[in-house]
Amino acid sequence: MLRLPGLLIFLLDLAVLVGIILHALRRRFDDTDRGVGNVVVLPKPHPPSLWRVACFVGVCVLGSIGLIGLRTPDLSKVYRAVVAYSTTRILPEPAIVDSYVSHLRPVIPLSFLAFAMALALCVHATPGRRLMILLHAPLAIAASVAADTVLSVVGIETGLSLGRFPLISILLHYLIAYVLAMRLALTTYKLPRPTQVPIRRTGDFFDTAIMGTVLVVVVVFVAIGGRRPGAPLANDPVEYTFVLIAVPVYLKFGIYVVLCLLRLCGGQKLPQPGENPPPIDVIGPAFNEETNIVRWVECIDAAAVVYGGPVHLILCDDGSQDDTRRLAEEAMARAVAVRGEVIAGTHVGKATALNLALTHCTADYVIRHDTDCEVHPDSFRYTVPWFESDPRIGLVGAFMFVKRPFTTWVDRMRSMELAAGFGLPRLAYAVVDAQPCVPGNYTAVRREAALEIGGWPEGMLGEDIDFTCSLARLGYRAVYDRRIWAYEDVPENAAQLRLQRRRWSQGSIYNFARFVPMASGSAGPRFWFAEFFKGARRLVQPMQFAAYLFAIQGAFFDTGLRRNLMHLLAFLIIAKLPMLILVMCSMFYRGLWRSFLWWPLFLGFMMIKRLANIEALLLLQTRPVEVPGLRPVRRTAPDADITWPVLRPRYLPETEAS
Repeated sequence: MLRLPGLLIFLLDLAVLVGIILHALRRRFDDTDRGVGNVVVLPKPHPPSLWRVACFVGVCVLGSIGLIGLRTPDLSKVYRAVVAYSTTRILPEPAIVDSYVSHLRPVIPLSFLAFAMALALCVHATPGRRLMILLHAPLAIAASVAADTVLSVVGIETGLSLGRFPLISILLHYLIAYVLAMRLALTTYKLPRPTQVPIRRTGDFFDTAIMGTVLVVVVVFVAIGGRRPGAPLANDPVEYTFVLIAVPVYLKFGIYVVLCLLRLCGGQKLPQPGENPPPIDVIGPAFNEETNIVRWVECIDAAAVVYGGPVHLILCDDGSQDDTRRLAEEAMARAVAVRGEVIAGTHVGKATALNLALTHCTADYVIRHDTDCEVHPDSFRYTVPWFESDPRIGLVGAFMFVKRPFTTWVDRMRSMELAAGFGLPRLAYAVVDAQPCVPGNYTAVRREAALEIGGWPEGMLGEDIDFTCSLARLGYRAVYDRRIWAYEDVPENAAQLRLQRRRWSQGSIYNFARFVPMASGSAGPRFWFAEFFKGARRLVQPMQFAAYLFAIQGAFFDTGLRRNLMHLLAFLIIAKLPMLILVMCSMFYRGLWRSFLWWPLFLGFMMIKRLANIEALLLLQTRPVEVPGLRPVRRTAPDADITWPVLRPRYLPETEAS
């Protein structure tokens, strides 16, 4: 029998806790972005710092060892005791409550404590801000206690299997970690203001219903299929570690598979090229690209020959100090089907160069193609029919491949990454128009739509994400066509890879702040699911890193368990098995089976990515703590004196628009 007074007190506490957490996601407190419209003006991130990354990892390792070795008090036992106390205030059945609560392993909540400590110590921040970061740890633990209390009450009342109980707890802890990582980032860093592009999108109920149903199906499948009934997961630290690592992988892979099955059942027909293809403009920014520019013009010309319609090529030379302009003009003069021109940029940034080129366009359809990339000859031919077949389509993207021949280990690792993370997710998300980014390597867009949002956002990292999501708010859908291919250049070594991934991570965090649904509203699954969790994933990965360390160390140091390294490695391989199978099949399908033999190096590649993600968090500018009653000191961003706008932004704050 439920105890009513305890239940009411718990619900009141839960409401306060939820309010504290969700209030920050509305972003009504941060005015550090001094830009207007689609122009962002923020201080640049701090310079690279490997020692800060090393310090972060060291604190996580030492913190995990300390939490594991701490026996008085044993934090895991304390956590379970608090959950048991909270549950018995609602459901006075101590024996039954203890049987459930004893199977909880609070690895993720305690890992959040280690993560918060490491971030507070290693980030560039004032003492007050470091304290605010640390306070997120007890907040995460309190939220986890509340979630486990609810789970215990529901589990006891419904007769939930003890074998399922710890797995569902892991799912709840992951969800809480995501939300708390979002809150921590939005309150800690100087981030772009929420987008000012209005939501004009309609007719997304069907997409939302499909995506919501798929999520429920996959979560239920993982919760049911992950454990054998009656086998308590918490009693086996090695198996618990496996499940902790496997849950995100199987959830993500399950979503892709179910959506792709729906795509096959839908039988979508690909539009075919017609006669008399319309004119198109191709634009690209270039800065010191003399080694790539001739090949770039030549591949555009080859695609124009196959396309058969008028193609106008506009290169914005963004202040190059080499022979980029001369070589480009000579290559354009030799072109067979392309009419080209080179315009001069001001070397303010890639987005500014793109917007300048966009103002010279006259065709209805514009293709942005980066000058360090190449395009397949059939790409233009299969791109334009999408626009002509459906007025709702505003963006068309290409399937990306790495330029051949492969010359470095990074080439081969990137090809595997694209095999796992590009083809299947793009096809899956297209079912519900949820893909958050059409990469700038190849982006086809309706010119009027691009002008309506003011072009690419200036002063932003990850401008292609912002561009994609802004068009989606106006109602335009994005598609990928497996007949459209583009080839990208990749970093040559680990140092360049680290630089690239740090920039990508910071761009994802910036765009997450721009489009977080509680601050800017939602317009379909692209926002409430894909972009929400894509940006949050960059925030939660460092915490996940701490959780993996904590769980693996716990598995090895548990005195009541004799497991060898091979046993744990076998579990780790099974945890990553879905993506391994996907990569293997894709590499063999593309004729790259020899590159797949390099797979053992993929762990190092992924480690560099994870460390770059950690470095991104450590180098972003942080906000000072504003004490009520004291007027905070406003500092002008270093780049605030630069004249950013090239296109007139269409969406301004009401006070400035008037």
